[in-house]
This record gives sequence, structure tokens and C-alpha cells, in this order.
Amino acid sequence: MLFQNTLRWFVLIAAVCAFSECLPAQDKAAESAQVPADVTVTYNIRYREGASKYWTLDLARPRESPLTARPLIVVIHGGGWIQGDKSSFSTPKNPPPGNILDFAKLGFVAATINYRLAEEAPFPAGIQDCKNAVRFLRAHAGEYGIDPKRIGAWGNSAGGHLALMLGMSGAEKSLEGDGSCLEQSSVVQAVVSDSGPINLAHQYEHNQVRYAVNAFLAGPPEGDRIKNYKQASPRTYVSPQTPPLLLIYGGNDEQVGVETADEFVLALNKTGVKDISYHRFGLVGHCPHSLVRVPTLPPIVNEFFVRTLTLQTKQDATAP
Repeated sequence: MLFQNTLRWFVLIAAVCAFSECLPAQDKAAESAQVPADVTVTYNIRYREGASKYWTLDLARPRESPLTARPLIVVIHGGGWIQGDKSSFSTPKNPPPGNILDFAKLGFVAATINYRLAEEAPFPAGIQDCKNAVRFLRAHAGEYGIDPKRIGAWGNSAGGHLALMLGMSGAEKSLEGDGSCLEQSSVVQAVVSDSGPINLAHQYEHNQVRYAVNAFLAGPPEGDRIKNYKQASPRTYVSPQTPPLLLIYGGNDEQVGVETADEFVLALNKTGVKDISYHRFGLVGHCPHSLVRVPTLPPIVNEFFVRTLTLQTKQDATAP
């Protein structure tokens, strides 16, 4: 649903089902044999040198020669900032919605990234790593056939939070970190959040995955740490400069309260932001797109990225 001049709400009802968010890692040779013939995938590209094993990404794109500069979608896995892996969205075996193979088949370049989890490094390390990955991909746009002016982000759960932070925090210097390609921008032009946390102080205070929020921010929202909770919350960055957003939340979500999404959308509307799509599923739980797999959502997500990143589809190319 698109907010233009007035706020409109859709409450949709769907059956709830679930599957494990963190799929097991697959043997890469076996995976390659299952990758669609019109897609090429490169695994474990390092976007930053150094000690952390998490500074890697997998990249998929349409198979073509020579390379065409295409829009990029950065896919960020969930797991409460304490678990999860990029392989969830690059495996060709029963991949969840939001995977890089489907985005590549649609005509995008797509990269799924790892980032440091809270046990290794709490906030702001996770968002700094995501920004580093975007900067790396911009710096290597020619090598991977990326249009550096058309980059979107998709994430589920904690990954949705990080995707929102990519889209809304702009060039906030303290969130850029000390990684590679600092001469490049980390800004993205469109974001999809599948149940990403929005207000982390609210999450903690209402016992919504409090243990994970506590780990991510290295403690409760007390004393000097209060400013970190604010800095880590997408709600803080509401402004007229907000890029196009597609927000997907469940009314029965016990991990990310839908009330935070409701308030977020109202705040965005008050700023005059026009391109905000909000899908609120009344009887659905966490991550309606990627975990529940509500069947109406994949085409909505695809159409959002095609529109906001101006992807020319095969149908467009053959139109008179």
C-alpha cells in the first residue's frame, strides 16, 4: 500500500506457518550444480580484509557477457543479531523468499552478506559491516556489473532492522566504521523490511526479544547506553529524506510488536514522505514474507524493487 496524501491501511489475514530461519550451509559444489542455468553465483567474496570470518558475501547475477550495469539488492539475514548466516539466502535448495537467486533471475545483481554478530562485536559493528559491504560493492561496481546509483536493501527480522538503518541513517559518520572503501557512499535507494525492529528501547521495555536486544547493545537502556539505543533505532532517523520503504509486519508478532510499525508509519506520513508501502497482516506472526511465506508477498516485493530501482524487465525490453 502506497502512502501518497492520505494514510490508508490494509489488514490482511493469513494462516501462520514457520520454518527455520537459519538453513544449514550447503556443499558449494553441489549447490553450483543446482543454480539456475541463467544465473551465476560467486560465494564467499571478502568485502573487508582482517580477522573476522564474517566479512564475506555471496553474489548472484544474470549470466551474460559482456556485463550490463544492473541495480543491486543487498540481502541481510536475520537471527536476532546473535545467529544466522548469509547461506540462508544463497542456497538453491528450497530457498526462502528474499533469496539472491530469485532476484538474479528477475534481472538484478543480488548479494547476501554476513556481518559480525553480537557475541563477537555489539552495536555498532553490525551496521558498520553492512555499510562496509555496500561501499565495497560500489567500489567494485564495474567488476560485478552493478549500477552504483541503484542499490536497494532487503532484510528479515534483525536483517530488516539493519536494512532500515542502511536506508535511513544516511552518512552518519559514527556508523561508517573504519573498514574499507571509505571514499564510497553507503547510502541505499530503497528498502524492504520483513519484520525488522524499529524502536529498540520499546523492544527492551516490552520484553520483545529482550535477550537479543540486550546482547546487541551490550546491556539495557540505562545511563550512557540510552543514546546507543536511540542511535541504533530506525525510528530515530525519520525525515523527509527517507527513501522508498516497503514495510511488512504481522499483527500477531511476539518478537517485533506491530504497534511499533504502526507508529513508525504515522511518523513517516507526518513528515510528508510519499513512497511508503505498509502491509500489516492481522493474524500473522514474525516475518510474513520470508518465514510465513504469505503467497501474495513475493510479487509485491519484486514489483517494489523493479519500480524503485528502475529495473528494465525483459517485457520492457521487447515492448514496442
